[in-house]
Amino acid sequence: MIAIPSPLAKSIVIDASDVPNQRMHDTSRFPFVRLRRRAVQPGYAFGWGAEMQRLLSLKTPFVIVSDHDADETADDTRLRNAWLRSHRETLALFCRGFIVIEPKIEARASTREAVRAATEGSGVRMVVVSSIRVAGDLAPVLLKHSASDLEKSRSTDKPRLQMP
Repeated sequence: MIAIPSPLAKSIVIDASDVPNQRMHDTSRFPFVRLRRRAVQPGYAFGWGAEMQRLLSLKTPFVIVSDHDADETADDTRLRNAWLRSHRETLALFCRGFIVIEPKIEARASTREAVRAATEGSGVRMVVVSSIRVAGDLAPVLLKHSASDLEKSRSTDKPRLQMP
């Protein structure tokens, strides 16, 4: 059983066995949801959207962890981005973040930019990390923050200096 705070109630108790496992999303460690890269094939975006809708219907905070896929088709990228934008409000309530794993240090900056562009307008925090171990350490930190906490931290952040 997992007890997690929710913006709709003080806490919700979820039995991980009650969360349906899906073809693309491994929910066996819910609220830590792992995207199965092998299940993501060209044309996956519609199925991915349906699975995301099922996750959101649980009305329980979760985090999605995925390996970076630089070979995603343009159609899938466009459809997935449109789905993220159209479900922005619900995503912001329940999806505490997308954690993307990029083990190659030299590729991490470009991965961060690609994922930032993909999640822009979705209202969900995105983080690129080096390994599943780091993702596992970060997920509970993201889960303990409510959507309003994340929004407050964004609105009070001081402007950051950017490297040219």
